[in-house]
Amino acid sequence: MLLMRIKIEQADIFNYVVGNTNYDPIERQIDPEKYEVYDHAIYDHETKVSIPQSETYHNYMEHLRNLKDRVKDMSNHEISKLCVEIQEISPKYINIK
Repeated sequence: MLLMRIKIEQADIFNYVVGNTNYDPIERQIDPEKYEVYDHAIYDHETKVSIPQSETYHNYMEHLRNLKDRVKDMSNHEISKLCVEIQEISPKYINIK
């Protein structure tokens, strides 16, 4: 297992959930040409392997997806507050091997 330290930014979460970018905040931390981020794993296109992730990662992804599904009915202020909360529970490391 090879862990990579990441730092998810609130602005990256906000831009992703409101649709300003197609890149998941974790994809902004890694090479999106090599890796693809999914709810329960990160897929390595080079090795064709799905890499399992931690419970922290799963919890973060669930909150991120839920917010993305709900933003249409929310103000930017509400979205920003929830982005801060999601940033606080975001994984600090991901498994990339």
